[in-house]
Amino acid sequence: MKPDLEKAINMAVSTGKVKLGYESTIKSLLTGKVKATIISSNIPLTARNTIERHCQLSNVPIIEYEKSGIDLGAICGRPHKITSVVILNPGNSKILDYI
Repeated sequence: MKPDLEKAINMAVSTGKVKLGYESTIKSLLTGKVKATIISSNIPLTARNTIERHCQLSNVPIIEYEKSGIDLGAICGRPHKITSVVILNPGNSKILDYI
């Protein structure tokens, strides 16, 4: 895992526009305004399949975060597990370089 990816996620959360969580991810993918989706390594299989299917239909790239949802939540500044994040606007982050 590149530490730069973690910095890029944190920067996107701080300076850009993101939505956290599975339900927000699905709703955002349906609107078609998503630039990228990040999923954690321990996302449930059914949720992963649903997100992958929506991303494929919407031509949205997926960035696989190799650590757990707890680590992803910590990077996003949340004290709980986050299985997915959608990037609507990367802000000052270079997160789209990881696609």
